[in-house]
Amino acid sequence: MGLQADFFGGLNDLLAEPVGLIAGVLEAMGSEPGFRTARLAALRGLGLGPEDQVLEVGAGTGVALADFLALAGPKVHYLGVDPTRRFVEMAQRQAGTLGAANAEFREGGLGALPEGTFDAIYLEKVLMHVGPAEEALGALLPRLRPGGRVGAVEWYPVFALSAERPLVERLNRLLHEAVYDPTVGPNLRRLLRRAGLREVEGGAFLAQAQSLGAHPFWKAFLIDQLPLFVHAGLLEEEVAQALAEDLTKADQEGAFSGGVMVFAAWGKA
Repeated sequence: MGLQADFFGGLNDLLAEPVGLIAGVLEAMGSEPGFRTARLAALRGLGLGPEDQVLEVGAGTGVALADFLALAGPKVHYLGVDPTRRFVEMAQRQAGTLGAANAEFREGGLGALPEGTFDAIYLEKVLMHVGPAEEALGALLPRLRPGGRVGAVEWYPVFALSAERPLVERLNRLLHEAVYDPTVGPNLRRLLRRAGLREVEGGAFLAQAQSLGAHPFWKAFLIDQLPLFVHAGLLEEEVAQALAEDLTKADQEGAFSGGVMVFAAWGKA
């Protein structure tokens, strides 16, 4: 069958402005407390050593690098790969800002990576976009050294929101249709076990807010990103406008609530 990707696998074909907007949303998502707590759980589950060789697949703009360095130490050998050129450029700048001498980012996928090289592999918001997930994981495992570990974080793209029901339902339907497999998050532990990993553990985490300004993620994802969905033909313009107005009104009334589930899992090869 071969691996397939959704809309997010072809971002190099887009103009710089929408790619920059998506990058901003990803960076905001990466620092949102619920998402970051899930990441830290997965990274701790990898049991990283100070001089391990680690690979992050779908590294994006390098949001996770600081947490790798904090948990494993500045000498950890980190390689991040991502198919989107603009993201890799931003990640390289991030590595320079952090002074991460042993960190490298490359544009591309797994094709040129040698087998039996890495002590740990990490994926964040990847398996929901590329699949089938079992096949994607199967392509990763040969890159591990014996006893190496895999950690992953995915979210379930269904928002609980204080907005009118038809608007929330339309947004959630869009999100389900836009990704390759929206069910990966709740199935992470099952998928890692099916891939042959042992000692699989994991957990569920809540990203939530009681105002649009609680963290940049909420406004970036729920308001600022809507024109991109409209431009891509994923959302009707009148629905986008009504949703933005309804969420903003709830926020101004002090009645905004929002939440989404995030899942982490890790295991040993």
